[in-house]
Amino acid sequence: MSSSRVIVATSFCLALACGACGSERPDYSDVTHVHQPANEGANASQRNLHLRNAFLLGGEPGQPAPGELPLYAVIINDQPQPDRLERIGVEGGGSVRLAAPLDLPPRQPIGTDRPVATVTGVRATGWVPMTFTFKNAGSVRVLVPIKEKAGYLSSLTPAPSAVAS
Repeated sequence: MSSSRVIVATSFCLALACGACGSERPDYSDVTHVHQPANEGANASQRNLHLRNAFLLGGEPGQPAPGELPLYAVIINDQPQPDRLERIGVEGGGSVRLAAPLDLPPRQPIGTDRPVATVTGVRATGWVPMTFTFKNAGSVRVLVPIKEKAGYLSSLTPAPSAVAS
């Protein structure tokens, strides 16, 4: 191989390598940009506060739903300062009791392994319109589905002892 061909081939390889090095890095400050898992729950965002995979856990297939439905949701505060979930409201009747005060530290998911609240007084089929109100981020309204306690949902942590919200 002639030296001019070696120089051209080497230059081409270097150009490819340099082009890859100069590629733009994704913005990892938005947690939802990095990882958006498939889910069947409600999803919403309000001022860099993200509500992911919110759902109510109903009864076993073919069984009547319990009077208290655990509310599962993952809440991610993608703001530099803490926030707090102050209350959750149910449209059309019903009440929500938070499992505990929900302080939302910056860039840390809350509600990943247990229910965040218990809901009573709702029709236990379909979707329930709910409003999540945060101290700093304001309110976000979502239609929360009611899921049967079957498959992977049958092993979820039961509803917590709730405190009034």
